[in-house]
Amino acid sequence: MANPDTIKAGATTGPERRAVPLGDGALSVLDWGGPADAPAVQLSHANGFNAYTYKGLVAPIADKVRLHAADFRGHGFSTLTADPAMTISWNTFRDDLIAYLEKRGEPVLLVGHSLGGTTSLLTAEARPDLVTGVLAVEPVIQPFAQAWIMRGKRLLGLPHKARGLAEGAAKRRAIFPDRDAVFAAYKGKGAFTSWPDDTLRDYIAGGVRARDDGQVELCCAPAWESLIFASSGSYIWDRLARIKVPLTLVRGGMFSTCPDPVVNRLKRLYPQADFITVDGATHFLPMERPDVVRAEILRMSGLSA
Repeated sequence: MANPDTIKAGATTGPERRAVPLGDGALSVLDWGGPADAPAVQLSHANGFNAYTYKGLVAPIADKVRLHAADFRGHGFSTLTADPAMTISWNTFRDDLIAYLEKRGEPVLLVGHSLGGTTSLLTAEARPDLVTGVLAVEPVIQPFAQAWIMRGKRLLGLPHKARGLAEGAAKRRAIFPDRDAVFAAYKGKGAFTSWPDDTLRDYIAGGVRARDDGQVELCCAPAWESLIFASSGSYIWDRLARIKVPLTLVRGGMFSTCPDPVVNRLKRLYPQADFITVDGATHFLPMERPDVVRAEILRMSGLSA
């Protein structure tokens, strides 16, 4: 298995990884190279995943765009503080992304999956000067009424869907004998049911690190993943209503985090936006149908497939 830390841009195997200082640590960023005059793209991953997970999606178009992908705080090889005792919201990831985009120094097409999709939307609202458009793939957005209900339940300490996801993540096994054991434990199971083997191996390459005792552990601590789930579901519709950049939303036809009430309301907010439902795909659409996501990246970048 290739080590993502040693792969250089321009090689067919993958990107160049570098540590970008931000505040209290560094953001680990994959730079896929690309022509100097190519459109700029920034890819953000889902909770618990990492930037290298999307290698199979990105590699076929790496010669057409200048794509960067960063490991979020507490994920992959980023070293920004990620203490489960912290108080965070998804604005934490928005602020980290904005800080990196300011360093990148050019407007970009934001592409994000799940947490990354919602973070991209929040970034576009807060700093439209840094964004040329948003391609949100299965962003996590609660229906309007449900968002208010969840907000109330959270304030009252009552059970809610996000808490259930958080409790499940907190129980996740973190330490394994080796990377092959991680692969065997995950292949065809749970969230990884529909993943190709190569994509699962890329997830492991970018999201598992060696321990001093010879074993390996997940880079994203289960307690941190749990905290992120617990902080989801915030009411963001007022901010969504202020987004002015071009928007495309892609969702799966099954088990989507963008149910019909969300899409219908977004269509009223953004009559000029594009909404795509991929039949047979789930929340893990980038792994199941990377061709759809690639095509939209190229289209929104003004390129042809």
